[in-house]
Amino acid sequence: MSTKQRIDACVVSVDSSTADVLRQQTLVTLEANHYFFEEILNFGSEAQQALAQRYRDAFAVMDAVGWRRPEKPPETVDVPITAGHAEQLFTRRYELGHGNIDRLAVRDAEPDERVRAEIDAAIAVDREAAVVLDRLGARVRVGL
Repeated sequence: MSTKQRIDACVVSVDSSTADVLRQQTLVTLEANHYFFEEILNFGSEAQQALAQRYRDAFAVMDAVGWRRPEKPPETVDVPITAGHAEQLFTRRYELGHGNIDRLAVRDAEPDERVRAEIDAAIAVDREAAVVLDRLGARVRVGL
C-alpha cells in the first residue's frame, strides 16, 4: 500500500452496463482489501491513512454508480476514478483473466453438460467484465 499515490480523480462518464461492472469489481476490491483491517492497529499513521484513502476511492465509485443497480439506471453516470483505484481495477482485470484460464481446464474435464454450461456462463461474465475494465482503463490512463 503506497502512501505516495495521487488522490486526484479522473471523472469518467460511463453507461449503465459499465457502471454495473464497476459496481461489482469495486465491491470485489473492497473485499480483497479487508484483511488490512485485521492489522490496522499495527500500522503507522501513514499506512492507516493510505488504507483509508483506498476505501475512500472505492466508496466514491460506489456512491457514483450506486450501491445497487437502480430500477431505471441513467443513460450515463460520471464516476471519479483515482490512480489508486484504477490500479486496483487493473489488478481485478488481471485476476479475471487468470480465473478464466483456470476455469477452462475445469470445464474441459467436467463430464456433466449442465455444470459445463454453468462454467461457460461464469467465463462469459468474467470475460465481459475484463473487456469493460480494459476499455475503462484506457480512458482513465488518458484522464490521469
